[in-house]
Amino acid sequence: MLKNIIIATSLIISSSYATSLDEMIDNVLKKNHDVKSLEKSIELANSQIAISTNWNNPTISFGANDIQFENTFDRDVEPMQAQYIGYSQVIPIGDKLNIKKEISIRDKNIATFTLEDKKLQLKSKIYEYAYNIVILEKKYTLLNKYLKNIKSLEELSNALYENGKMKQNDIINLRVSYSKIILKQKNLKNLINNLYLQLENITYSNIDKIDISLDMDKNNLIKKFDTHPKIQLIKEKSLKFTDISRLEIAKKTSDIKFNIAYFQRDSKYEDYANISVNIPLSIYGTEKVKSLKAKLKAQEIQSSLLDIKQTFKTKTTMLQNNIDNSKQTYKIIKDTIIPLKEEVQNNIESYNSFSQITPENTIKNLNDVIKYELMLLDEIKKYFTSYSKSIYFTQGKI
Repeated sequence: MLKNIIIATSLIISSSYATSLDEMIDNVLKKNHDVKSLEKSIELANSQIAISTNWNNPTISFGANDIQFENTFDRDVEPMQAQYIGYSQVIPIGDKLNIKKEISIRDKNIATFTLEDKKLQLKSKIYEYAYNIVILEKKYTLLNKYLKNIKSLEELSNALYENGKMKQNDIINLRVSYSKIILKQKNLKNLINNLYLQLENITYSNIDKIDISLDMDKNNLIKKFDTHPKIQLIKEKSLKFTDISRLEIAKKTSDIKFNIAYFQRDSKYEDYANISVNIPLSIYGTEKVKSLKAKLKAQEIQSSLLDIKQTFKTKTTMLQNNIDNSKQTYKIIKDTIIPLKEEVQNNIESYNSFSQITPENTIKNLNDVIKYELMLLDEIKKYFTSYSKSIYFTQGKI
């Protein structure tokens, strides 16, 4: 019996274990497939850097020349018949290999900033889902108080109806109100469940409870974006095309192909060797056109950087406005409206003790207080939704 109690208790504790934001983010970094894929792309970029300055592989050739059609296997018919082995190597000229290495480093930087940008996107989403879940769960619980008050009011109304002091339509309307709250709870529960699934989809973890603070203490968002991975990513892409442009200009100085071959002849004749150098001629201006195209692409990407910075600034300012507005609205409801409604409630209860007010007014006013408490949660939700979205743009800096 004791063993069963211990097992049951441990199951309850484990099932009610609350997951923190840090734990969820840690799970994303360890398990998310998009993150893993981008980490692999960085590894591939490192491999490319390692081989970027390697020369092209040499070529070994084997053959025989002056093969006779009538006496195919006779190799002493005339002096030029020989068997040979040849070796060819392209020798890079100029700074092309160093530029290729710089391009490979750019590719690694692009992969790194893409990964960091993805992490910020995921972190922002985790915050948004988690805050929404916690707030909606509080809203769901608060609606239970609302239902309890309506039920009490319905019971009171039934008693008054029996004494001829309440109309039947009033009781029906109360039942409709009760059902509407039940529907609202049902929709809330469905939304909460789907948000948990969204979290599971990102974190690859089964989360059933979240530990998070709802203190509205975030103030001014930082509006400096130069270190943002999205900005850095675009800069690197522009610089990569600038390097490609440099590489095309460097290609005008062609690489040299060096060839050497050893020819073995019949014993009546001496062996000999051939040496040659091949130099492609850049006479059609292809490299110049490709260089110009790459340079124009670099300028195009650089121009888009101004648009993205402006977008970041605008969206962050809008989110800041939403945060400020939600804090102000929350303060008015919490510090002014709800205390006034509570004061009204106290007055109603005082008047009620002298039978100067009906009991249903007491319950209705209590429900009014709950309505404003629900409004408080709506403002908290708006606040944390804006804050969560801002994490992507500000990298979590306040």
